[in-house]
Amino acid sequence: MHRTALPVLVLVASLAIALPLTATAAGPPPNYVVVKLGGFFPMASDIDTFDSGFNGEVAIGRYLAPGFSVEGGLGYFETKGRMSEPPAADHTFEVIPLTFSIRGTVPYGPWEAYGMAGVGVYFIDDKRSSPVSSGSDSSADVGLHLGIGGKYNLSNNVFFGLEGKYLWLSTSTFGTDTRLDGAVLTANIGYRF
Repeated sequence: MHRTALPVLVLVASLAIALPLTATAAGPPPNYVVVKLGGFFPMASDIDTFDSGFNGEVAIGRYLAPGFSVEGGLGYFETKGRMSEPPAADHTFEVIPLTFSIRGTVPYGPWEAYGMAGVGVYFIDDKRSSPVSSGSDSSADVGLHLGIGGKYNLSNNVFFGLEGKYLWLSTSTFGTDTRLDGAVLTANIGYRF
């Protein structure tokens, strides 16, 4: 684990415990859980020829004030393709992100638009296969994300929506630095409580 990953992980865990204890104004339930399913689309030049892969996430959030919420998530995404470094090899990157985001929201009737910014610790498993050798290497790295989304409240408790975010992430496996930047697009369904 990289030296910067552990302090960020401790900070995220501390915020996830402390922030839900703060009070919120009366209104819809302040807490929510959301399931996000979609895809990861590689964009960095290191992996722009890689295949798009599955992305899934479960997140828990809390509205701290009208128009402002925090969210912690645990997910999974993957991408695979051929890298041309000598020797050329097929790589499959499987990533487990542990993320923390702040969100600013703008409600309009049953609709809600939001912007988000966050940080995460990304646990990466790189599986390499070439005619010469095969194996796997792992790493834990810190990444940043920005995103936008929208949701529709079916009731006071149930909502669904769409979300897009861009991820900036760099890793080093098998002695090679690789940018894993990409877009994450998901369809979401959630429950407020």
